[in-house]
Amino acid sequence: MSADLHYFDYAATTPADPRVITSMVNCLGIDGVFGNPASNSHAAGIKARGMVEKAREQVALLIGARADEIVWTSGATESNNLALKGFVEASGTVPHIVTSRMEHKAILDTAASLEQRGFPVTYVAPDQSGAITAAAVSAALRPDTGIVSLMLVNNEIGTITDIAAIAPIVHAAGALLHVDAAQALGKTPIDVKAMGIDFMSMSAHKVYGPKGIGALYVAREVATRLAPQMHGGGHEGGLRSGTLATHQIVGMGTACAIAMAEMETDTSRISALSDRLLDGVLAIDGVEKNVRDGVHLPHTLSL
Repeated sequence: MSADLHYFDYAATTPADPRVITSMVNCLGIDGVFGNPASNSHAAGIKARGMVEKAREQVALLIGARADEIVWTSGATESNNLALKGFVEASGTVPHIVTSRMEHKAILDTAASLEQRGFPVTYVAPDQSGAITAAAVSAALRPDTGIVSLMLVNNEIGTITDIAAIAPIVHAAGALLHVDAAQALGKTPIDVKAMGIDFMSMSAHKVYGPKGIGALYVAREVATRLAPQMHGGGHEGGLRSGTLATHQIVGMGTACAIAMAEMETDTSRISALSDRLLDGVLAIDGVEKNVRDGVHLPHTLSL
């Protein structure tokens, strides 16, 4: 990257942390942990499986989950598809879906696809501060609502959804709650148990990990309520078949471990940078900050 080019779009993707790169390289080549994690009959496969399970624990620890509740995917987009399509296909009925108008395309396009297949969808509008409120979600619920899908942190304006307030309302209606945490992972504390989350999508490349790897948190109590979208081998508890990419998985685990150790200091540093940037650009005539009210992460600034 040239000296006069400055990359600001970390909401789109981040460069891999050097420590992540090192952990990944150690899983490649004849001298690395290159075995198939599903090959449990020889040392190379067993060693690879150990690395995969360590990474699973690292991801789980960051979000307050059990290791066996982490399902590896190719990223948040696949996780979103598995959560929504997997739920409606396993339901045996035609459940109503609630989401919001400001979700990522990975949710909006999936919801549109399900609408075309006859599943009713309600899109909740944000308030003037850019927030999806508990009251708005409650108003959208119906007796046949099966699942509610909302992002924890918005990828364009950085607003934080009060998932902990919304979850009890969703569960009282007999529905499950899916959260897209692609922009939240490693940037804000997440406790899936305390927040009442049933399914949660994550992606490594938003948190200084590699592209092409992510995970879906599936609460143990609702694991049977998902139908797999990929078949062939029964990997990941039957929810997502396919040979596991050890190096990418290890990279995500390392990124999550780093985030857990450094999130507090990193957020403080980014808050100071955000304030400095905002003060500078607001001095330019005609520039305004969008959605000034509401709770935001400092990592995203909308002007």
